[in-house]
Amino acid sequence: MTRQKVGVGLVVAAYVLLLYISLSAPFYARAHPHLDPALVAQYASPWPLALGCALAVAGIMLALVPLRHGDRWALWTQVAIFIILFVPRMMTDPRCLVVLDPHQHGCHTFMIAVVLGVIGLVLARR
Repeated sequence: MTRQKVGVGLVVAAYVLLLYISLSAPFYARAHPHLDPALVAQYASPWPLALGCALAVAGIMLALVPLRHGDRWALWTQVAIFIILFVPRMMTDPRCLVVLDPHQHGCHTFMIAVVLGVIGLVLARR
């Protein structure tokens, strides 16, 4: 298996994980009523859910077709999508600041998805 195929696979896995995060947010909010309602509303309301799903699906399609064929514009578009997902989440979610502490709950799944995606993009470039 080539380095580029592994990279594309990691990028797709990252977006599938981000899709899972977006789709599971409402269920997570119902299962944890003790969390701050304002924070939960940022991720479990319909608009953030739809936006997260749309970006994940767009990222998967970009990874499976143009990125797999080696188009450089697709690589830079993928980088832009990850930045669009990463920066606002880091700026608005205080749980992301404790992600390095394994004893506190943070946005570990989100950070794992972003790291997988970045590693995949590095491997997928030609």
